[in-house]
Amino acid sequence: MVLEIVKDRELWDSFVESSPYGLLFHRWDYMTITGEHAGYQLLPYGVYKGEELVCLAPLYFKNAHGVKMLFSPPPMQAVIPYQGFVPGKEFDGLKLGKKEAIMDLIANDLSAEVDAISPHYFSLTLVPGLTDIRQFLWRGYAPKVHYTYVIDLTRPVEAIWGDFHYKLRSKIRKAEKAGMDLVRSADISTLYASIAERFSQPEMNIPMVSRRYFEDLFRAYPDHLAAYYLYDREGALTGAVATQEYKRFLLWMGTPRIESAHAGNEYLQWLLVQRARAEGYSYLENIGANTPDLNFFKSKFCSSLGMYMEVFRKDMVGTLAEWAYSTIVNKPWLKRRVVSHIE
Repeated sequence: MVLEIVKDRELWDSFVESSPYGLLFHRWDYMTITGEHAGYQLLPYGVYKGEELVCLAPLYFKNAHGVKMLFSPPPMQAVIPYQGFVPGKEFDGLKLGKKEAIMDLIANDLSAEVDAISPHYFSLTLVPGLTDIRQFLWRGYAPKVHYTYVIDLTRPVEAIWGDFHYKLRSKIRKAEKAGMDLVRSADISTLYASIAERFSQPEMNIPMVSRRYFEDLFRAYPDHLAAYYLYDREGALTGAVATQEYKRFLLWMGTPRIESAHAGNEYLQWLLVQRARAEGYSYLENIGANTPDLNFFKSKFCSSLGMYMEVFRKDMVGTLAEWAYSTIVNKPWLKRRVVSHIE
């Protein structure tokens, strides 16, 4: 196996398109925009077996005050929940032994590159479905399990509705009778303002990503990114959410609850479940299963959990840097002075 930087954008995107594990997060423009706004150097690696490209592995590197960090994805308050490497389209059709052999070669090449870069903190978070991380564990990496809420859209709509909590169904029926207008838009200004207001609070762990980041992404992928707004009969906003619609229907970013006489957020999600199913998506994913404050609300919609894996490694410097950020820089009084939350 050979690990090389891939410079061909068309080659990269065609590989992502053909792989069942290739998501919008892996597309060329998405990665380059993310690297630019997050302040990381993008390293778009390809893993070759002879002349055949068998895997893509986008990594992001940063050296901050002597602390070297290597991530995929970079930490951006779950704006990108997972990324990691993308095996080829043939991977799922292989027998287990051949899958294990390819995973061993991928882990070997990536580990060699990680050792060469020698970061103080390394993290690789894989997409749902890639759960066999044994080859990384055997090379000394530590595991972490993450979860995501999933709705199987291949089932009858009555079965999906039946999985909803009975109180949730009651709220949705009332909102439906009240009359609501759903608008799909490329304008993120209203959505961003609502999210930024929440993230501007000093107690939030990570500062809000800039509005320009989302604007650049929406310009790059107008067919796959959307903002949905729900308005009542008086024209007041009752709910808003951003989605990704590429291979899967992903409820990507939502706003805090908007004060209203109607259950806007609940009804909005039900409308999007129906929309995603009508458009032929096999399942809808609702990010937020790893956030305790969101579990009570989001679990009312979903009947199952998806799982995705992270492997990481950190030395004493990385551990100290992580501790300093979580216990010192995140103090509200200091964060007000040193962190720019929003523009």
